[in-house]
Amino acid sequence: MNRINRLSQKLWLVTLAFSAALFAQASFAAGLGPINVKSALGQPLNAEVEVIGLQGDDLLTAQTRLGNSEDYELAKLAYSPVVRQVKVALDQRTGGKTFLQLSSVGPITEPAINLLVEFNWRGGRLVQKYPILLDPPK
Repeated sequence: MNRINRLSQKLWLVTLAFSAALFAQASFAAGLGPINVKSALGQPLNAEVEVIGLQGDDLLTAQTRLGNSEDYELAKLAYSPVVRQVKVALDQRTGGKTFLQLSSVGPITEPAINLLVEFNWRGGRLVQKYPILLDPPK
């Protein structure tokens, strides 16, 4: 009887440890913050999105891209040709913060665009829609 209690206790401890590990992994999932647009209508796009909760070596496997026309269709969003001008890149800054830097070489002449940003890392995949309203320059 004493042996059965020890086995039950060990099984309970293993289950608890496994559950704690799953919870810890889920609680450290990465996310994308709001977009911060630094440019105006008629200027090259300059915007950034902070990557939140990226852990340790996750940056080694992180990749990002903008959605293509099929992604926009699946999201039921109109695909604007201006999206092809926009590039997205990972930018790790001093202090350990990571950002997605969104930019374009040429000026953006549409006042409203939707960007679908995909972010992949070893812990998962996020697709986030960012509506951008560009004000005229001041």
